[in-house]
Parts: sequence; structure tokens; C-alpha cells
Amino acid sequence: MTSRSQYRLSTAAACIALGACSSQSGTTASEPAASGAAPIRVAAIERVYGDLTRQLGGNDVAVTTLLDSPTADPHEYEPTTLDAGTISEADIVIENGLGYDAFADKLIAASPNAARVVLNAGTLGGHHLGDNPHVWYEMHTLRRVVDAIGAELAKRKPEHGDAIARRTRSIDAWIDGLAARLRAIGKQRAGTPVAITEPVFDYILHAASLDIATPKSFSHAIEEGNDPAPQDVDAMQALLSGRRVKAFVYNSQTVETSTTNLLATAKSAGVTIVPVTETLPANTSTQNWIGAEVSALDRAL
Repeated sequence: MTSRSQYRLSTAAACIALGACSSQSGTTASEPAASGAAPIRVAAIERVYGDLTRQLGGNDVAVTTLLDSPTADPHEYEPTTLDAGTISEADIVIENGLGYDAFADKLIAASPNAARVVLNAGTLGGHHLGDNPHVWYEMHTLRRVVDAIGAELAKRKPEHGDAIARRTRSIDAWIDGLAARLRAIGKQRAGTPVAITEPVFDYILHAASLDIATPKSFSHAIEEGNDPAPQDVDAMQALLSGRRVKAFVYNSQTVETSTTNLLATAKSAGVTIVPVTETLPANTSTQNWIGAEVSALDRAL
């Protein structure tokens, strides 16, 4: 999903200036440090970045995640005055970038703060506007994000730098291991055709050297919230009913007639379905979330 609706930004900008909007929000803050110096205030736009920051910083961080609901859509999200205050007061803001969470840029611009550091995942990964924004599924970008968060936390809490560096190395090791696992899948299954609903999981599929057989015009239409062309729907039905693909990678957060019909076709034809999500589910970690999805893909192949 990249442009499902117009961002509702003017309201949030006005909230910053007037402080007059509703304070209801889906944000969730982590517990601050029990004692000692004040924790580093971190505003994470997406759940995945909030989770990684908590893992890296421990009691040295107080993390508030703006898109905290596991079903939140950044393209539908309407920022509140509480969100504006969170961004204004944060020492560090972590955003995805690449147009995925553009409302965050508006909130940041509305509250200039020379001491605040903004970490943009897309930029850290060397991406540009127009690239696939689901960069938490790209291992080299994810590693750069983790390293950047760890370095900034250690800079602000040098007395705990060794512990932060140790946690950073641990997460990096997991990322490197997952990257190696994807390369191993690719050595065994390179070129295996798979179908997708939209390009949420494409970085993983490319890393595993799999062939995405879905027409790009179909996945682009679904991503944009548009009805796919009839010929593209027919092509997808043929892929699945004819079992021309080994797996159907299905964004379980996108429930539309065209995708649910294809899901039924895949089930009927016996094509293995690999459900994936754009946001970190509740009560799990980034490692367990992505690791489980990769395991499901591996089994399907």
C-alpha cells in the first residue's frame, strides 16, 4: 500500500500551532528508565522500528510508536495533536521514508529542533522516492537502520555504550543469518515462480532468487488501492488455478474482492499460501515475525 488515500496533514499542522485538536491517539510509549538520568525520547513511526529501538536501548530509551496498532495503515492515518507533541519533544525520530509515512515529515517540519536526530530507513538503505518502500524486509537496509539506531543511542548514553554495542551486534548477527538463509534458499530454488498480491515481500523474494510471476500492473493496482485490469485478474487466476506457481504470497492486511477471490482460487488449486503483513503483529518481536514468514516461504517451496 503506498497511496490509498490523501494524507490528512493540515489538521495535524494546525494542532501543533494551536494545541486545539483531540488528544486521542493510537500511540504507545515504552516504560522510562526506573532511575538515573532521563531516558532518550524516541518517536518511532512504525512498530518495527520501535521494537528494534527497545531491544537496542533497554531502559535507556522511552519509545513512543505513532502507528502502534498492528493493523494501522500509514496512508490512512490521521495524525493528532498528541503525535505532534511526541515528534516535537523527541530526541530521535525514526521514520520509514520513501513516501510511506509522509505525514511524519510534515510533523517534523512543523516543529524545528536542531538537537533532534531523524533517522530515515529508506535513506539509510540508499533508496530514493519511487523505490519499494517496504525496506524493513531488505536485509542490508535493516542492518543499516539497526546500526544507525545503536550508534545514536550509544552517543547519547556513552556510559552504557558497551551494552548497546553488544545488543547491536546480536541483532546484526540475526540479520546476517537471515540473509544467509535467503541465499541458501536461492541456491536450491532459484527461479522458482511465485505469485503475490502486492510488493510487500518483494525484497525477501528477490533475496531468495525467486521469480515473481504476477503481472506488475496487477500488483501495482492492488498496492495503489485500485481495481486491477480484467486481463490481469485473468492472468492471476490462470497462474493459480493452473498451479503455475509454487506459492501465493498474500498480504493478509489487504482485504479486497480481487485478492480474496484469488485466495479462494489458490486454496482450491492446492497452491500453498504464504501470508505476510506490513506491520509487526502484536506480542512478537521483529526477529520472530520476519523469521516465521521466511520459514513459511521456505516450506512452501
